[in-house]
Amino acid sequence: MVVSVKVTGLNIVKARGKWYVYYRATGERLLGPIEGARDDVVAAINRKEFVARWNNRRPETLQSSYEDGTLGALVRWFELECPNYLKLSEATKKDYTAAFLYLKPCFHLHVNEITTAELYGLRDRCAIEKWPRFADKMISAVSSMFTQAVKRQKMKSNPALGIDKAHSADPNANREWLAHEWAYVRDHAPSHLLTPMMIARHAGYRGQTIVKLRWSDYGPHPVHGFKCFRIVTKKNQENVMVPAVDELQRYIDGLGKTALEIATRQDGERWEDEKQMQTAVSHYLRDLEGKGHIGPGTTLHGLRTSYAADLKRHGADTGDVAAALGDKSERMGAHYTRHVENEAKVIRAFEAKKRQ
Repeated sequence: MVVSVKVTGLNIVKARGKWYVYYRATGERLLGPIEGARDDVVAAINRKEFVARWNNRRPETLQSSYEDGTLGALVRWFELECPNYLKLSEATKKDYTAAFLYLKPCFHLHVNEITTAELYGLRDRCAIEKWPRFADKMISAVSSMFTQAVKRQKMKSNPALGIDKAHSADPNANREWLAHEWAYVRDHAPSHLLTPMMIARHAGYRGQTIVKLRWSDYGPHPVHGFKCFRIVTKKNQENVMVPAVDELQRYIDGLGKTALEIATRQDGERWEDEKQMQTAVSHYLRDLEGKGHIGPGTTLHGLRTSYAADLKRHGADTGDVAAALGDKSERMGAHYTRHVENEAKVIRAFEAKKRQ
C-alpha cells in the first residue's frame, strides 16, 4: 500500500542508504538520517508531532497585497505576473523563493529608495546569518527582479547591478577528473548515479540539461546516421548536437526506459530537479573520497571539464570546444581547457630542455 504525504513543500532524498527530508524552498534539513524504506519516512512525516511542528514553523505566504512601490509588492508581481520568472528552471525558482523569504522583513521598503550601499549591507549581514554563497544568490535574485522591473518602469534603476560576490569562487573548482578516478566510478557507481555522470563525461552537458534530457532527444543523425543528442540548452538557448561516442552509446542503449527522461532515480522515476540529482551524486562521490577511492574536488560538473579537456588534447581548438559544450563564446572553451594549455607549455619547456 502506498502511503501519501500529508505535508507539502518537502523534498525526500535518499543518500548513502539513508533518507533525509528537506524543506524544498530553503534546503533546510527537517528529518534524517532515517533508515528503512520510503514508507517509513512518509510515516515519520505524517506523525502528528511533525505535522504540528511543521505548521508552527512554516513561513507565512506572501500577503495578498502590499503597498504599491514596496519590495513586497514587487516580489509578488515578479513571482505571479512576470513572464521572465515563469521561464526560469525549477531549481532557480527555489533559490529565488529562499532569497525572497530571507528578505521578508524588508518587504515594507520602497524599491526606489533602496541604494547600492544598503544592498551591500544586506548582503554582508546575509553572509553572516546564512553563508556567503546564499548571500550572492539572494543578490542575484534581487538583481534579476529589479532588471525586469526597470524594463516595465516599476523602478527607475537597478541598484543591485555590479555588486561584488561575497563568496570567492575557487578558479580550480570543478576540476578535470584523473583517469583512475573516472575508471573507479564508472566501474562501481550504481546505474541511477552513473547515468548522469556518463552523459556529463561523454556529452559535456550541465546538470540542468542532463536532468531534462529525454529519450526523444537521442537518436540517429538525420544525415550522417550516427547516434547523437540534439537539444536546445537551457542556459543559453543554443541548438547543440553532440555525437554519442561508442562507450556512451553502448551504455545508453543498455538502459531501461522507465520514464520520458534518460536519467532517473533509483526507483525509475525522473529526478524532481537538478538539485536533487546533484545532491545524490555529490553524496556518493564524497563517500568514495572518504574511503580513499577518489580524490577531493570531484564533481558532476567536473566531468564537463574532463569532456572539454579530452577534446582539446585530441586537437580541437577553443572554438570547437566551445561549440561542443554548447557555449556561444570561445572564451568558455578557453575557460574549460586553460589547464590543458598550461600542460602543453610545460611539455614544450621540458622537450626544449631535452634537446639541449
